[in-house]
Amino acid sequence: MDVAKRLLLEARGLVERGWTQHADAHNERGEVVKSWSPDAVRWSLLGALVASFERISSASDGPAIAHLARACTGLADTLDADSLEEWNDEPERRKADVLAALDAAAAGLPDAAFVVSPN
Repeated sequence: MDVAKRLLLEARGLVERGWTQHADAHNERGEVVKSWSPDAVRWSLLGALVASFERISSASDGPAIAHLARACTGLADTLDADSLEEWNDEPERRKADVLAALDAAAAGLPDAAFVVSPN
């Protein structure tokens, strides 16, 4: 599977387990923790992407940041927002919205084999 798509789907899995607002991640006690912390149990959209990037980057082929950039481009094409954090933290935002955005971004990504390098 394409690494950028895998990153989005892993982020989706984290959000599905637990979603939060106003921090990248929270532990069971509701305390703010790093999104990649083993104590994290709820993630924002951005926090889930960062946590997934941390997990996938060491195992990916090619520049890991390029995969993250493709994943973010997929989200940018899906969301009408300048900031993932602000979008996630809007008062009317719900977990289902975040899951749908991740699904749409993953479905809309072109296969990596057909992406033209700008170099």
